[in-house]
Amino acid sequence: MRSPPHPYQRGQILILVALLMVVLIGFVGLAIDSGRSYGVKAKLSSAVDAAAIAGARALAQGASDPLRQAAALQAAKDFYAANFPAHFDGATLVPLTNADVSATHDLASGYWTVNVKGSATMPVTLMGMLGFTDVTVTAEGGTIRRDLDIILVLDSSGSIGASLPGLKAAAINFVNKFNSGTNGDRVGLVTFASGGVLDVPIDKSGARGFDKTNVINHINALTSNGATAAAEGMRLALNDINGVPIASRSSLRMIVFFSDGAPNEVPATFCNGPVTASGPLAAGRCTVTPVVDGDLYSDTTGSATDAATQYFNYKLLSDASPGTLVTKSGSVPVGTLPVDGSRKDPKTTGALVPGSDIPLASYNFVRTLDMVSPVVPGSLYPYTNTRCNVNKAARNMVENVANTARSQNIKLYSIGLGAAVNTQEITFTGGAPLLCGYGASDLGANILKRLANAADAVPRNAAQPTGLYVWAANASDLDAAFSKIASEILRLSK
Repeated sequence: MRSPPHPYQRGQILILVALLMVVLIGFVGLAIDSGRSYGVKAKLSSAVDAAAIAGARALAQGASDPLRQAAALQAAKDFYAANFPAHFDGATLVPLTNADVSATHDLASGYWTVNVKGSATMPVTLMGMLGFTDVTVTAEGGTIRRDLDIILVLDSSGSIGASLPGLKAAAINFVNKFNSGTNGDRVGLVTFASGGVLDVPIDKSGARGFDKTNVINHINALTSNGATAAAEGMRLALNDINGVPIASRSSLRMIVFFSDGAPNEVPATFCNGPVTASGPLAAGRCTVTPVVDGDLYSDTTGSATDAATQYFNYKLLSDASPGTLVTKSGSVPVGTLPVDGSRKDPKTTGALVPGSDIPLASYNFVRTLDMVSPVVPGSLYPYTNTRCNVNKAARNMVENVANTARSQNIKLYSIGLGAAVNTQEITFTGGAPLLCGYGASDLGANILKRLANAADAVPRNAAQPTGLYVWAANASDLDAAFSKIASEILRLSK
């Protein structure tokens, strides 16, 4: 028979139970407080990430690296505090100090790195029985912002009209989102109407940065008139962004293109007589001087007489008549150009000519120019002299330049304005309906989608960078459209 426990044994059991209860409560407290600290850490991590992203975006607020670093530090502090609710689960956020935020710029690679370290103290519950009073939760976050080379291309044709103030405001807000001054982003400006103008070239010296005030002043000076020579605007943008020395180009190169309609004009150089079969650039291509800059115009608005005057005074592709067309560089007769939009100067050792001629024929066969019939073998000028051919060429040429840009890993973004980009232009005012063989693919919006190689572009080149097309119904929507493009660009830069 088992002996009953002695009184001292019962006392030992009570002591063991008491000790086990302390340990058990400690484990329970650890589980509870660990769960609380996990929630606090998740919220703290969100605050740290928001601070790092805000710091990277604030880099646009300074004209020098020290000023950008100061702006990044302040933005990080503000967003850090704003994204951690006061006394979240009883925790107290530890304010950021200058030592907790770093913004460093690697000029060689063109990368900014913003890092943030944050912490919060959280009082414990049952773990206090083990002598603990609080725990410190920490989190780290960071982001990278790449320097950018951007050309902004703005349509300032007559149809912009009353929308011009809204366009100016939206474009200025867009420009303000990027780093100006020494070591900043490179931002240039091209405008086009009946021709194109490189208003603000980007820096070609190898240095980074741009003069924001200069760009904004040129935007504010815009007027609205003329036709839509979109290819010339795109050509100037591509030439300018490629003018940056290869060794110092930013890792992200972009063209942002705005228009309110389909192209309708071909800027060109005209000879007062036939062109030679070969020869140097510009005036040397003409057998009779002087060379006259002009355009071939095929707009679907205005009186029939005005349109005829602007178009039929020139022969589109006839080397036997005055008014022979050669392209802006004046180097090669149209109709003999390679489909990639580049060529070699026959009078040099074969080097590519900057700003080389743009083919009239479509690189992606969206539309076909009408040919002379019967075709003369070896003819330099195979296209018929019609307004539809001019209109088709204007559309082909801007798409050809955009294709060349994308093939060089330049991302394109496009913005369309108003109802006209969604409307088929099928008649010339004052004349009979003239369909030019256009279908849905020739809506201005679809052309703009192809320029950007947007996800819904038809056709789309899957091997080239995918951009974004945004439509603004009216001038008041332009700021949101430009901001959406800017947000996409800044997202990619991180």
